[in-house]
Amino acid sequence: MILTELNQKGNFKSWPESRLKEIKNGRFSEAVGEVLFENSVIKLWEILLKPSERIPFRIHNNNYSCTSFSDGLLVSRNVNGEIVLLRIKKGGTFFWENKANENIHDLENVGETSVRITIIEEKL
Repeated sequence: MILTELNQKGNFKSWPESRLKEIKNGRFSEAVGEVLFENSVIKLWEILLKPSERIPFRIHNNNYSCTSFSDGLLVSRNVNGEIVLLRIKKGGTFFWENKANENIHDLENVGETSVRITIIEEKL
């Protein structure tokens, strides 16, 4: 995965009003995608996003290991103002560590192909 910063933390000037309203609303889901499996230690999720599809802002409380089953181009907006472009490769894996105050973000497929990612959430 390659991350490219598009917007710095604290800068909301380029943000659409609809996204700012979503943040002000403050109703953030803990769902990452569709649950495929769960036990007392982990939860296995799947994200499937077609081009232009988006997952609204959601809150992360744990750490995640992710595996991509496709190439893709995604944008993620964080409630701290940061916006990043994520370039993922089929077979690529990455680890998402939960950091205080930086754990609420959305995910949008800005590419031309569908994206499929599985996520293993470590339950604390």
